[in-house]
Amino acid sequence: MTGAGVHHIAVVGCGNVSAMHFNGYNAHPERVKVVAACDPLPERRAWAEQEHGVPRTFASVEDLLAYPAKSGQHWDTAVVCTPSAVREPAVAELAAAGKHVLTEKPLADTYTEATRIVQRGQDAGVLLAVNQNFRDHYAFGIAAQLIADGEIGPVRSVSQLDLMFRQDQGWRIKQPRHALSVMGVHWFDGFRQLIPADATRVLARTFSSPAIDCVGETDGSVHIDFGAVPVSYLQSFSSRVPLTHTIVIGDEGTLRFGYDSLTRINDAGADRWENPYAGAGKPQSTFRSLNRLLDAIDTGGQPSNSGRDNLKTIALLEAAYTSAGTGQPVELTGGLPQ
Repeated sequence: MTGAGVHHIAVVGCGNVSAMHFNGYNAHPERVKVVAACDPLPERRAWAEQEHGVPRTFASVEDLLAYPAKSGQHWDTAVVCTPSAVREPAVAELAAAGKHVLTEKPLADTYTEATRIVQRGQDAGVLLAVNQNFRDHYAFGIAAQLIADGEIGPVRSVSQLDLMFRQDQGWRIKQPRHALSVMGVHWFDGFRQLIPADATRVLARTFSSPAIDCVGETDGSVHIDFGAVPVSYLQSFSSRVPLTHTIVIGDEGTLRFGYDSLTRINDAGADRWENPYAGAGKPQSTFRSLNRLLDAIDTGGQPSNSGRDNLKTIALLEAAYTSAGTGQPVELTGGLPQ
């Protein structure tokens, strides 16, 4: 990452997820300065000011955008931490004002909405990126590099388990899409980092356990074909057995990894890598997502976590929900809906 200078940014939405953003950014004053934030709730604005040192807060995006004109304080990038259901209007207003945007994930609740958001950024001539921070927070980044370096040969299959007993609160439990939208979006994006091919077919089943209070699904079983490479993924928010791990089988070795570490096993034995961005490193992984966007702004390129790239992640999420609803597989072309 190049780190060419300090960017002044604003944070839109001061809910719980914003804490990891503030913590990650405040740890890098050489690269990021949070100059403002907005949230409709006065108590959340006060929290951002008192707990994270945000100098100015506002009740709306409109008021936030008026801030530079009134104060002479320039900022070029917004980090959108709103609930996904209200993300599109926020991004639209920011992009129209010429602000580059990093959004929380999922980029949108549906593929159609995601394509509109990406198009808005393109039409406005601004860069749009998505905080797929599990590329670093989980050991996907280490695994993807080993695979790219040929350390296990061609990938033949991937298996993912993410089992927990999880009761969310607030707006999430009122959404018709739950477990896959909350956690699946991380794993779908991670699978895309591991396999050098686009997804071609998705088959999914979901159910909602009465043990968990929510409107949407608590559990899902998803099979994805990336061409000839199959992925098996099981998600549970109702499992009494907690377990999260990924197995990648290649011709010349196998990877087993989770958040904290990765082990490669081959004919020579086993080697282990620690993940510095796991656990307490989550804010750092979030900073790295933002910094990919800032580097692209500085160099005139596109971030690897761009909104355009993320459409293939949202396409997998959409295909899983469509398949679960119809009981039929969903075919993709180039990783996108046909």
